[in-house]
Amino acid sequence: MIPVVHVIDTGGAGGAETVFRDVAAGLDRTLFEPTCVVSREGWLASALRERGIEPILLPAKGSLNVGYLRQLIGIIRARRARVVVAHLYGSAVYCSLAGLIARVPVISILHGQRDIAGNERFAGVKRKLLAWGSDRIVFVSHALRDELRPLLNVPECRCVVIPNGVDMSRFGGHSDRPVRTEIGLGSDELLVGAIGNIRGPKAYEVLLDCAARVLKSKTRCRFVIAGDTSGSHYEKLLEQRARLGLESSVQFLGLRKDVPDVLASLDLYVLSSSKEGFSIACVEAMAAGLAVVATRSGGPEEIVEDGRTGLLVPPQDPAALAAAIESLASNPERRAQMGQAGQERVRRLFTIDSSLRAYRDLLQSISR
Repeated sequence: MIPVVHVIDTGGAGGAETVFRDVAAGLDRTLFEPTCVVSREGWLASALRERGIEPILLPAKGSLNVGYLRQLIGIIRARRARVVVAHLYGSAVYCSLAGLIARVPVISILHGQRDIAGNERFAGVKRKLLAWGSDRIVFVSHALRDELRPLLNVPECRCVVIPNGVDMSRFGGHSDRPVRTEIGLGSDELLVGAIGNIRGPKAYEVLLDCAARVLKSKTRCRFVIAGDTSGSHYEKLLEQRARLGLESSVQFLGLRKDVPDVLASLDLYVLSSSKEGFSIACVEAMAAGLAVVATRSGGPEEIVEDGRTGLLVPPQDPAALAAAIESLASNPERRAQMGQAGQERVRRLFTIDSSLRAYRDLLQSISR
């Protein structure tokens, strides 16, 4: 059995955290012995416990937290780890240095563009540490690899692309549509939805502008956005919604545990992001049989087949986003065809089983 230490410096719900849970808990326990290090109590710690793993809580605050690094090295040595798997840039930097000191190979998984291209203090040092200390760097899409590899100056032979995968059995089998009842939606109204925490890169301000345009066209529809609203960005969106007069037409659902139920309630899925490393929510929407309208923001171009499983539009373009939604809103047959094609594509390319096989093979090759 191969002892593996999995590390992430967050603890809430999100795409990277979902992948962390799925990889750490989903790899064959007869082959791998997982130790999970997370920053705090929260969604991720609870999700790991549900999968039979008691996480180690290790706060990771500060630009250069020597105490955190020391404790991380102690955990790696105490668990006799043969591989360290780090998710997100901050964890990857710390683990790369810890791996060099403890002489344990490190796999760094990068989920998005945030932080890496920044000009904050020690930015260059951090990139060099990651490049030196990571035996392999996993990117969740080819677009992310192509964007970040030059910044990190890492040889191509040490870069791996492993798309995120979803459990198909969780989606597509729901006959009821609970969110429609929850918000009092009429049977003749279309429900357009997005799932993702309220953060700047999601560009929900573009979605609100888009919603205003769609509603002016007399398309009978409502919009819902599900995701964590704890950040400061949420207040700005509420102000924009009020300014546009969309209080009754756009609803924020908050963080939801019933994502399959939310998706089952939608008629169309929309992604308005300015930047996306991959977008696991987009794959989940396709697994649920939904047509998708998404921006060309990086990862979605590798998920959505334009014209077949959905429509792709430029980022930061509410008019284009609105036109795509309007074209599908008036064509239920095309939405159904796209939804079916999307399910087939997910089944072929983006299942959790295929993702776990790729990680299993990578870990086994690194730990030899």
